[in-house]
Amino acid sequence: VNQKHKQLDELRLSAEQTQKLDRWIKIEFVYATLRLEGLDIPRDLVARIASSQGGDGDSTEAESANALFQSLRALTLIARERGNDAALSAELLLRLNDPTSAQGVRDGHSVPEMTGEHSRLILDSACQWFEADSFQELHPIEQASIVFLRLIDLRPFIDRTERTAVLAASLFTLRSGLPPIIIDPKTQPAYRAALAEGLQMNTKRMVEFIAESVERKLEELILRANG
Repeated sequence: VNQKHKQLDELRLSAEQTQKLDRWIKIEFVYATLRLEGLDIPRDLVARIASSQGGDGDSTEAESANALFQSLRALTLIARERGNDAALSAELLLRLNDPTSAQGVRDGHSVPEMTGEHSRLILDSACQWFEADSFQELHPIEQASIVFLRLIDLRPFIDRTERTAVLAASLFTLRSGLPPIIIDPKTQPAYRAALAEGLQMNTKRMVEFIAESVERKLEELILRANG
């Protein structure tokens, strides 16, 4: 990953090239993440939405894509403005989960008597741990993997937990200048296997999976930049 990242940086891309690559990576992210959720959305619809051309704007798929683009734009802006100081918070996680509402937190362990406030405390505790010195010493790929698995394990949201976890984990790649985490549809079986192991406290396979996913997108970015 570090080698591919260095290769991309050394290309000295123009503003126009950077804009085109940014648009492409956002489309890839939204398309892959929606497919991960089981939405059979056409890639060309995602591209039209990215270009603000709309198209089937009232459909469930289009609404989901719009919301995901909105969350990704907010996350990218935070990462670019704050760099390594960009951090997760319960408020940011709520915004990523539903950019139109700050509602939706539920109990993290499916215990009926737990209230939204308990869920908030669980999220606050997790976010504080993500700022610990020991965590900051890890490679961004390791950080992203741990954040992703932790949020999946907590399951603090009514729905869209997987989407929110991918977005939240991507903060740690984006703030280091890497692409967001894109789980290509064809790699979903490997992803599910890595997730199953990760939830059993074996994080190595998820770290390797995310590293391979990020490296793959860096390679594609380099090819597109040279094309």
